[in-house]
Amino acid sequence: MKRKHWLMFAEILVLSLTALFLFTALKGEHPVSSGIRDYIVANGSRETGALNLVTAIYLGYRAFDTLGETIVLLLAVSGVIYFTDFSAEGGRESEEDDHT
Repeated sequence: MKRKHWLMFAEILVLSLTALFLFTALKGEHPVSSGIRDYIVANGSRETGALNLVTAIYLGYRAFDTLGETIVLLLAVSGVIYFTDFSAEGGRESEEDDHT
């Protein structure tokens, strides 16, 4: 019975801390002025040539970040394919075939 109470206490504690974190993170109190934000709003469309400011940020300022994420994803998928070592017949090669 004590274990059940401890589990319930742990669940309530985790849920309470999660709710507190989400409330403080999402309540919307951000500084009135930010140098980077003001610069991007003023110059983003002109520097990138995009009409939409969101597109300007994503494709103009974050292009190298997105390219880096794509390369990391490609390497991860390549590694998984390499280490799974599937045969051309569609199944995994048995260890006996490797030793003969």
